[in-house]
Amino acid sequence: MTRPIPTAAASQLQALLPDLLRLARYLLRDRAAAEDVVQDIVLRLWTRMIDPVEPPIDDLRAYAFSALRNRLRDRRSSLPDAEIDENLPDPVGSSTLPARLACVDALAALDKLPADQADLIRMRAIEGLSYAQIAARTGLAEGTVTSRLSRARMALRTILDLPAGTPVTFLIE
Repeated sequence: MTRPIPTAAASQLQALLPDLLRLARYLLRDRAAAEDVVQDIVLRLWTRMIDPVEPPIDDLRAYAFSALRNRLRDRRSSLPDAEIDENLPDPVGSSTLPARLACVDALAALDKLPADQADLIRMRAIEGLSYAQIAARTGLAEGTVTSRLSRARMALRTILDLPAGTPVTFLIE
């Protein structure tokens, strides 16, 4: 027996597809691979949404983006060394490799932040929410969102060992 999915949740999941695909394409630099990963994430979300044993997902957008990041992290760590052929040309191109590595480092650093700071950074940098939208979602005053985001960026700089004032959220976008 399955739990019926509310129409609103199905519509919300459908609305997330372009954003999930955009992030996956940015991180993977391969449209086909990005589409495969996003399809896998959507299938897993859908399966979880209809499972009567699983609790409902409170924030589908945040859950979906976390699932995508986790899936990409798992995908990266599951490649055995034997599958990597050093003689093949780099399909992405060496010019984008530093940016991709910086993004991976920034996402790993984001996981080291306190949950409230990491959530604010994700809402701003990954989901693209404005300060006002973040304030509305979290129930915080807009000035509080601004100051907490500032502290979260400072903490990211510390974790990444970057000089004060260095922009960091572009590494995650």
